[in-house]
Amino acid sequence: MNSISFPIKTERLSITKFDESMVDSFQANSMDDDIRRFVPDEVFETLDEARATLAKLISYYNQDNAPLVYPILLHDGQNIGYVQAVPYYDEWEIGYHVAKAHTGKRYASEALRAFLPFIIRQLGIGHIIGISHIDNIASRRVMEKSGFDLEYDGPGPYQGEELHIRRYVYHRVE
Repeated sequence: MNSISFPIKTERLSITKFDESMVDSFQANSMDDDIRRFVPDEVFETLDEARATLAKLISYYNQDNAPLVYPILLHDGQNIGYVQAVPYYDEWEIGYHVAKAHTGKRYASEALRAFLPFIIRQLGIGHIIGISHIDNIASRRVMEKSGFDLEYDGPGPYQGEELHIRRYVYHRVE
């Protein structure tokens, strides 16, 4: 696996690696209603739970075929969410979240457009998928604005259930 050069900078954001000092914002960002609804396994009710998960995520930076999760920071250092690439069967799936206080400002699209070329190159893959619950309109819009193509619309596995999903694919751009 190649190494991503951090931080990845955009006009308004930086994407870098998590460190232990980010546990408070990591836990606070996980408490959003949208996280509870669409990815409840990423809600951390206590700081201890968040601290243990963050330590595990940090340890994955040096492993192959492990979830790769990176914080999205404003240029003042405020942690407003994350972008991630997660193994999904024999593919990789993108994920992202921007805390509710910062939604509607196009931060997720900006972060995703910057992150995609780096993570695809690091992983040595030709494409990455994105899966969204049909009701998660904001997530679907972010993928569409970020260059993903709709590949499937219908029933599929989502958070351990068979639900109506949309599956998107982003192809490596040379």
